[in-house]
Amino acid sequence: MKKIYIAIALFVGLNVSMAQTKSTGVVSLNSSMTLKIDMNSTNSTVTLTLTGPDNKWFGIGFNATSMGFGTDCLYYSTSLVDSVITGQGAPTTDASNEWIVSSNTVSGTTRSLVLTRNFAGGSGDYTFAYNNNSLNVIWAYGSGTAMSQHAGTARGSSNLGFTLGFDDFTSLNNISIAPNPSNGIFNITKNIQTTISKVTVFDINGKILKVVDSELSLEAIQINLSDFSKGVYFLEITNDIDKVVRKIIIE
Repeated sequence: MKKIYIAIALFVGLNVSMAQTKSTGVVSLNSSMTLKIDMNSTNSTVTLTLTGPDNKWFGIGFNATSMGFGTDCLYYSTSLVDSVITGQGAPTTDASNEWIVSSNTVSGTTRSLVLTRNFAGGSGDYTFAYNNNSLNVIWAYGSGTAMSQHAGTARGSSNLGFTLGFDDFTSLNNISIAPNPSNGIFNITKNIQTTISKVTVFDINGKILKVVDSELSLEAIQINLSDFSKGVYFLEITNDIDKVVRKIIIE
């Protein structure tokens, strides 16, 4: 019997210790911008949480310490633009935007963006590698929302370090949503240890369409979106300490 307990303990310890995510945590790039990068090895996706001034354009570039030709970057002016640096002034817009805006909110004078894409991206995009433990990024912001050349002091570079994340049986990452795709009825299933305080529904442009903040204590929570049009939406599921964004499809 003792050996069985030991085996179970080792099994649980192994599963808790197996890292599936790496994160930079929230990093202050300057007095106006913050960045958080999460890499998930299970589904090979990267999530950026980027904040900046709501009354100015702001952006970041990947795997660079200066505005080198060909640097993959993105910026937000009045919408998100996936681009590449080809010289001074406005970067060249990519043929296709691989970043999905799962959240776009403004609080006070700060805009917060949550963006996701796969590790590889598209043509010309920087490829995120889960084995990397650090990443150099460049950042800049303008004097207004219209994209234009920034001031000499409104730019810089930062080296971000990744730390391992660990499986947590109470984490929101352990929830499941089914059926998906569906006709608009989605069931969120969670562990009894996991708490959910709010479910927010966004469209593909980051617009809030619905907020559910009651009857979330059950192990199976039904979200009824049957009156929504067919298409792709996002559920932002939150509690006091955690947040996860999942893509859903109504067909």
